[in-house]
Amino acid sequence: MRNHTFYQKKALFLSLVILISLFFVECEVGFSTAKLGEATMCTKVDEKTKKPVEKTDVFTSDTPEIFCSVKLSNAPSDTNIKSEWIYVKGEAEDLSDYKIDEFTITTDGTKYISFSLARPNTGFPKGEYILKLYLDDEIKLNVSFKVD
Repeated sequence: MRNHTFYQKKALFLSLVILISLFFVECEVGFSTAKLGEATMCTKVDEKTKKPVEKTDVFTSDTPEIFCSVKLSNAPSDTNIKSEWIYVKGEAEDLSDYKIDEFTITTDGTKYISFSLARPNTGFPKGEYILKLYLDDEIKLNVSFKVD
């Protein structure tokens, strides 16, 4: 009787191992080694390296273009990075937590990448802003900046 129970437990264990193995073979287990870091707001980026130039987190309403340079590390092919530009609050009282724009790029490797927001015809409204950065649809960084 004792041996019978031992063999039943062993058979159950082997069955579980086989089922788990089949699950991982049939399902795509996805995780990324990619990381985002060194997010820096600036008025300019180096055209070749995309590293930040003229770093600041306070801009004027007549700034021609607001940039964010961010370092991407260890990204496998087809990695998606999305920027979401949000006007949080300020002089435009009827707008709060307003999504201005979003942009997604697909890339790979280790390098600096940049996102930018061009000045509207009437200038940037004064206030607080956030740039949200996503890595494969998962928010990774929030970068705050102001327009004075």
